[in-house]
Amino acid sequence: MNTTTTMPSFRRSLCQLVLAVIGLVPAASAQSVDRAKQLFGDAKYAEAKSELLAVQEANDRNAAVAYYLGRIAKIDNDGDEALRQFERAVQLEDANGLYHYWLGTAISDAAQRASTARMALMARRVRKEWERAVELDPNQVDARLGLVSFYAIAPWFWGGSMDKARAQATEIAKRSAMQGAMARGVVAQYEKKPAAEEAAYQQAIAVAPDSVEAYVALADALVRTGKAAEAFVTLDSYAKRRPGDHWALYHTGRIAGAAGQQLDRGEGALQQFLAAPPSDTYAPTIALSHYWLGQIAEKRGAKATARGHYETALKINPKSQLSKRALGALK
Repeated sequence: MNTTTTMPSFRRSLCQLVLAVIGLVPAASAQSVDRAKQLFGDAKYAEAKSELLAVQEANDRNAAVAYYLGRIAKIDNDGDEALRQFERAVQLEDANGLYHYWLGTAISDAAQRASTARMALMARRVRKEWERAVELDPNQVDARLGLVSFYAIAPWFWGGSMDKARAQATEIAKRSAMQGAMARGVVAQYEKKPAAEEAAYQQAIAVAPDSVEAYVALADALVRTGKAAEAFVTLDSYAKRRPGDHWALYHTGRIAGAAGQQLDRGEGALQQFLAAPPSDTYAPTIALSHYWLGQIAEKRGAKATARGHYETALKINPKSQLSKRALGALK
C-alpha cells in the first residue's frame, strides 16, 4: 500500500499559480526599472518617478530604484527625500561606489542647512562616504573631485589637508586630463595662487574645448581677481563654439550679477535662459536665475524689482539661503 501523502490537486494548483506570479514579479520590476532609467536619461523625471515608486511600493529591496528616486528628489530640490533614498540604496548595496558618492553629496547638501554643531558631524560623514566611494571604485572621479574640495576647505580636525587634496588631484589626472586640470585649479584656488588657477583652467579648456564646466571655472577665477571683462570674453568664446547653448546664457547673467558689470547684457541673458531652460535644468537653478536678476536690479537701485525676483526665487526654492539673505537685507 502506498502510504505517501499527496497534496490535493486544488492546493497544488494554487501553489503553482502563486509561484508563477512570484516568478513574474522580478521580471516585471526589471522592465519597469529599465523604463524608468530610460525616462530619467530623457529628463522625463515625473514619469520616471511614477514608475519607480510603483516598483518600490511592490518591492523596496531594489537599490537601483532607491538610487534613481534619490536622483529625482535632488532634482526636485527635496533634500530630505534624496538623503533618505540614497541611504536606502547604500543600505541595500553597500559595495556600490556610485551610491556612496551620491549619499555623500546629499549629506553635503543637508549640512549646509544644519546648525554649526551638526555641520561638523555631517562634514565627517561626507568625507567618509566619498572616501568609501573611491575605495570601492578608484575610477570614481566625481567622488575624488569632491574630496579635493573637502580636503582643501576643511580644517585639519575634520580631516582636511592640502597634501591630501594635491594627492587626489594627481590621482584624478591619471584618469582624466581635463578633470585633473580642474582639480589642480581647485587646489590652486585654496592655495591662493590665482595665476596657477587660471593656467589650470586654461589647460582644461585646451583638453576639452567644448566643456562648459572648464569655461565657467575660468570665468569665476577671473572675476575673483577683478578681471570681469576677461570673464565675459571667456564665456563668449564658449558661446561661439556652442551657439545657442543655454548654459552660456545662464552663466553670463550670473557673472554680470556677481561682478556688477554689463548689467543689461546679463539681464537679457537670464531672461532668455528662463524663457526656454534646458529640459534637465534643476529647479534650484531656475530659482538662482531669479536671484541673479534680483542682484542686477539691486545694483541698478530698483529695489522693488529686486524684491519681486527674490520672492519668486523663494517660491521655487524655499530653502535658498542666498535669496532669504538678499530679501532680508533689502531696506
